[in-house]
Amino acid sequence: MNLKEQAATWLKSVISAHVGANIRRYKWSTYTGEISHNMLGGVNYLSPAEGKVVEQDEQFTLIKSGPSSFCVVATEHLSAPVAVGDKVEVKFYKLRRFDGTAADGSDDPSDRGSRTIMLTGAETFFPAKWQGRYLAINDRFSVAYTEIGNPYLRDMIEQMEKLRVDGGMRRVVNVLVDAGATNLNFIDPKESDSALIAPAITAEVKTAKFQGTVMLGYDRASDTYFIDLSAGPEQEPRRIEDVHFNEVGEHLIDAIDDRAWLKAKVTVLKKAPKKKATPELP
Repeated sequence: MNLKEQAATWLKSVISAHVGANIRRYKWSTYTGEISHNMLGGVNYLSPAEGKVVEQDEQFTLIKSGPSSFCVVATEHLSAPVAVGDKVEVKFYKLRRFDGTAADGSDDPSDRGSRTIMLTGAETFFPAKWQGRYLAINDRFSVAYTEIGNPYLRDMIEQMEKLRVDGGMRRVVNVLVDAGATNLNFIDPKESDSALIAPAITAEVKTAKFQGTVMLGYDRASDTYFIDLSAGPEQEPRRIEDVHFNEVGEHLIDAIDDRAWLKAKVTVLKKAPKKKATPELP
């Protein structure tokens, strides 16, 4: 039984105390840090939940968001502790771009009174362009994107945008985004110079696991990738070599990912009322 199935079983065992006698049906969502799919077959990212914490144990926390609506969250994935009776807002993981906006377009400003939102199939793209490149809803921002000429760099970019990690919840590009990548830069030599100047992507990241500069480059001689990690002048740079394209995500996660992205971000809107002290009998 996976964690989602355990959550459903747990909910059924406690739900009777939290629905009215006139409620015949109830609906719920679950966040357990595992991939889920919507009716269209796409990866499902939960909308924020707001409500009262009505049940909790070491494994699961139950939030009641309406008379017949609930959200079960794996307790270990809450970003902060909550107590039964607290009114909370919980925001769950979703794919984002390098500028922090939602990859599905829900944060984008309207364009002539309309906004395009990807209900399924949202992807994070590097801010890079070349002729024939498909950018989906990001095409409207492409004027500010970097033009890429090197074919090996193009291949690396597309592989990082497509290869899934963490059971499919995100892709390799999101490992950088979720590590707070800034100062993104592309090393884009002429194709004929690729053996002398490695095509590469560099960024500065900051996590509890690693803080510094990351370079993902292509070694033309060995037809493999490498990852350079530089944490500053006081520490020796480290290189991970001979990385095949389908191993980039695994090595990048091992090097920089602190799993903070997986936490459901909790805001306590109103603390539970303090219990009145029972006076001691004489």
